[in-house]
Amino acid sequence: MIITIEVALSKGTLIFCDDDNIRDIAGLRGTYKIIDKTDIALDIIGQFLENAKAKEVIIYLDSPVSNSGKLKSKIMNHAKKWNLNIHVELVNNADIILEKSDRVVSSDSVIIDKCISYFNLNKSIINQYIKSAELIDLSET
Repeated sequence: MIITIEVALSKGTLIFCDDDNIRDIAGLRGTYKIIDKTDIALDIIGQFLENAKAKEVIIYLDSPVSNSGKLKSKIMNHAKKWNLNIHVELVNNADIILEKSDRVVSSDSVIIDKCISYFNLNKSIINQYIKSAELIDLSET
């Protein structure tokens, strides 16, 4: 989710898909780099979660991905400002955990097809906070 919000803020290309999800085409595979939009993305995510009256959020980050430890620290620093309970866990493979969970936030089609339930937060956040996002509509409307 963080990467998609960063892409939206950076005016990168996002795709609005048939399943009502917004996905980025950043093409990241096993790497992550904190960028100039990361802090803004985290502020927006935190504001959205507070406005949605979320009480507790668990964020899973893949530990094999580069800079996941730095991102965890950054999230925890931002979370000090948020009025909710945040847990950030570095795990070997977040997909395995998410596929078996409910109330998942993801736009990964494999995860949302397998998980018990999910929230489409990317779409809600982009529609509410990043109206200038570059969206290519590939949905069948």
